[in-house]
Amino acid sequence: MRGYGSGAFRSSRTSRASRLRECAGFSLTEAMISLAAGLAVLGAAFQGLTHFQKRLLVQQQTIGWSQDLRLGMQVLEAELRLAGTGAPRSTSPVLKAEGEEIEFRANLAGLTTTLTEAGAAGQLDLAVGSGSGWSKGKLIVICGVDQCATHHLARDGRNHGLSLTSPLTEAFPVGSVVSVSNQVRYYLRPDQQGKTTVMRMVDGGANALMGEIGLFRLTYLAKDGRPTRDPAFVARVRIEVGAEGGGWVLTRDVGLRGA
Repeated sequence: MRGYGSGAFRSSRTSRASRLRECAGFSLTEAMISLAAGLAVLGAAFQGLTHFQKRLLVQQQTIGWSQDLRLGMQVLEAELRLAGTGAPRSTSPVLKAEGEEIEFRANLAGLTTTLTEAGAAGQLDLAVGSGSGWSKGKLIVICGVDQCATHHLARDGRNHGLSLTSPLTEAFPVGSVVSVSNQVRYYLRPDQQGKTTVMRMVDGGANALMGEIGLFRLTYLAKDGRPTRDPAFVARVRIEVGAEGGGWVLTRDVGLRGA
């Protein structure tokens, strides 16, 4: 009875151990294979995520660039339409008409007033309806019935007065129109990274307007629609701007108000 009990105990213990081994799950080899497969799947998922992030970044950059381009074009269009508004009546609104550069005069801020007292030849101080917001050094145009004259401001404008750096050479009657004349220039320039940038210069101060440009072309048309490069005959400007590397091109036709 003692021997039989001992054998039965060993048999029972062996059976439990066997069942435990069967319930132990994967072997080491199987576990390594499963781990390798999981790493492969994880790597593929990571590569897919990286590719998606790169595509998303490119899309964001493209959207940002196109928005900057459209905003820049809006500024260029708006200011071109004002060409000639800050120039004497007898002069051309456009000063330079090149394929990648244009220069013109315009009253960008719409600063206009009139003489409230007649201006005599030799006079430096003008009585005007309002001189507020007129900055020292700005070029102004004074136009009477028969003639216009240009002068620079000696100091910032006052509520009802403007001071000139040089005296009037002609007399101007009450009601003569006085306006600011800004000199505006758009041109191409490579930036520090070698990328081409459209620059905007107003009265000598320049800033970048549109960057990473592959195409910036200006075509000039006369009133009869014929191409011209003579600033005196420019009535419309066709602007073409394209992305660096080619492809997308934005085109606008702008009529000049002062033409």
